[in-house]
Amino acid sequence: MSQETVGRTYRGQAIEDRQRERRARFVNSGLTLFARDGYANSSVGAICKDAGLSSRQFYEEFSSREALLMELFDEIEGASRDAVACALAATLDAGVAQMIEAAVRAYIESVGADPRRAKVAIVESVGASPRMEQYRLQQRKVWGAMLAGVAEEAATHGEIPAGDYAMRVSALLGAVNYVIYDWSISEPRPALDDVIRVLTRTLTGAIGAAGVGS
Repeated sequence: MSQETVGRTYRGQAIEDRQRERRARFVNSGLTLFARDGYANSSVGAICKDAGLSSRQFYEEFSSREALLMELFDEIEGASRDAVACALAATLDAGVAQMIEAAVRAYIESVGADPRRAKVAIVESVGASPRMEQYRLQQRKVWGAMLAGVAEEAATHGEIPAGDYAMRVSALLGAVNYVIYDWSISEPRPALDDVIRVLTRTLTGAIGAAGVGS
């Protein structure tokens, strides 16, 4: 934002507030259309129509449709990672099994509560473009490192056996995501606690922890 726009108003509203509102409308429309129609079938024109804004305004905010998808993906991933990190920190002294259960709940509640977010992050971002795919895989490694770190810390305290947790976590991430996506679009939805119980058992079994959901 240029220095000239700061403090200026248009029809009684600060210019910077109008720009934030406009960007938010594009983001929400992108989320809706990418989830409903698919990224490949959602043109800039369709996004602008849904947002009630012009293509000129779109390109003032985003360099491309891909840039909008990347921003959406980044926001969804960032929010879910923050939620999981907070859950892990809150259960740090409870043991690895309880930490996993808390992390699963936080992740599902962040990504799966809105089916649009689950569809965009888990389905539409996959293979959307070479750049998007590279970024998605980078973020997958961040997740893997974070979760493997929890397991490795638990192993040093004798809670679970030592092992190649980075590989185990990587193998499970995709499966976990698709379970969450299927849950988010199911009608009627299975009980959240049932999904958490299944995923928690799967993850704790994969890393050798015990004592959850038995």
